[in-house]
Amino acid sequence: MDLGTLSLWQNIGLFALAGVVILFTGTWLAGLADRFADRTGIGEAMAGSVFLGMVTSLPGLTTSITAALDGRPSLAISNALGGIAVQTAFLGLADISYPRINLEHAVASVQNIMQIVLLAIL
Repeated sequence: MDLGTLSLWQNIGLFALAGVVILFTGTWLAGLADRFADRTGIGEAMAGSVFLGMVTSLPGLTTSITAALDGRPSLAISNALGGIAVQTAFLGLADISYPRINLEHAVASVQNIMQIVLLAIL
């Protein structure tokens, strides 16, 4: 399907539909990762960072690789940096929208601290 032949409103509708699919699929994946962590005993921090991190990074990885192979390095880099910025913004929104607890203190664990250190090193 060539999206260039569709009208602006059709493209906006497809974009909104994709967003709804991602919303429901992401919610399902979070529950799946939680059950996976409980059944295997690896912990929610590890399941979230490895399983969810890997699965949710695939679209961005595909986009960056495709852009790089197509000779568009700025799109490839800006996609990766934009993904990090948006995920950080969503964490901030989650922290604001759930005022009963502070998310940073609620998830404080050795595993999470080690992952933060690893991310800072990377």
